[in-house]
Amino acid sequence: MRLLRLLWRLWGQLSGQFWYETLIRTLRSSFLIGGAAVIVSSTGAWKYLVSSFAAHDFVVASSHPPTRSAPSVVAVAIDRTAYRGYFGDRSPLDPARLQQLLETISDAAPQARAIVIDIDTAPWSGHPQRRLVRFFAANPRRWVLAEPGLAWAGRTTRRIAWRQRLCSAGVRLGLPYLPTDFGFVSTGYQFAGGLSQVAVDPGFDCARMQRLLQTMPRSDGQLRLRRIPAPMAPDVARQGVVIPFHGDLAQLGMLLRETMPQWIVVGGAWGRNDRFDTPVGQRYGMQLQAAALAGRLRGYRLAPLAVQLLAAWMFLAVMDLLLGWLHRGVERWLDPWKADYAGHRFLAERMWPITLVVLVTAGVLVVSYAGARLWMRTGYWVASPVIAAAAFVNVLFVWKWGLSKPQR
Repeated sequence: MRLLRLLWRLWGQLSGQFWYETLIRTLRSSFLIGGAAVIVSSTGAWKYLVSSFAAHDFVVASSHPPTRSAPSVVAVAIDRTAYRGYFGDRSPLDPARLQQLLETISDAAPQARAIVIDIDTAPWSGHPQRRLVRFFAANPRRWVLAEPGLAWAGRTTRRIAWRQRLCSAGVRLGLPYLPTDFGFVSTGYQFAGGLSQVAVDPGFDCARMQRLLQTMPRSDGQLRLRRIPAPMAPDVARQGVVIPFHGDLAQLGMLLRETMPQWIVVGGAWGRNDRFDTPVGQRYGMQLQAAALAGRLRGYRLAPLAVQLLAAWMFLAVMDLLLGWLHRGVERWLDPWKADYAGHRFLAERMWPITLVVLVTAGVLVVSYAGARLWMRTGYWVASPVIAAAAFVNVLFVWKWGLSKPQR
């Protein structure tokens, strides 16, 4: 009985210590850090920093060749010469001329699984499109067209009827828009129902697109497109295959027969309106649509928040051990001399905080590089912004800029 009472008392002391450590110290600190992170993450400056880290990941990944094979994606760019000479320098493009171009592309690439048109092909006043509609309807599963449903300014009865005819024939339509963050095109997200998603998903018909648009939220009467995780292919965005169309149909057909692409994206490259800033430089919309399509074909995935938080926790654990070991070494080296030498006091009180911040920043950059390499090898992107957020919040609230001993 005495032994049981002793064990019970010991268990009470251990459980009390456990709950004290868990509730009073660990969870209190975690809630403090988490609350601070939420407040900081709502600021524009922090969102800009997150966007910058994601852009760094993308640039690093684009410099390494991917190991996952996927069907080839080629972009056909209608350049300024073709726009002036072949299309007569007029927009919207002449339907008859556009049909000749698309017929050439289709005949030269019979192996292509789909041809994505990143151009508004809906009819406008003075541009009848009966022949072009019949051309699309003759092989409906081969074509993916830009969805005109959000172009409210041009939403006329003619355009609505044009859409209904194509939908009845089985032609797929996708949203041609690209999400942006602080002026840069988002490299990890696409809009739900985008061209790249519709092209890969054969079941994404017009009825499904209509349901998707109806379920999206609205703000001040404007439709707010929903983002979904869908990383682009960094190498395709950086230096993907682009075949320029100068107006020579025979030359374009020859180039397509030589490259034998399995997926084709057709778009414009004649003006400034469709140019976007990206981490790898300015690119036209059809180049980015090709990169988004290649990312989907390779099965690229963005790690969910839970995985990113786990990676951040592991990174903090490693940094805790490293900083604690270094701090103990610095103390053993400087403590015997700090009282008598001002230089040693300066090193201990001023240089150590700078060293801590430099080490944490270097660690975040190393993790970003490693995550980009992992992305190119496995197709799984563990983005570095959450890791960077956790690291710098800890620098501020836990490590206190190096002014106190590192505490886990």
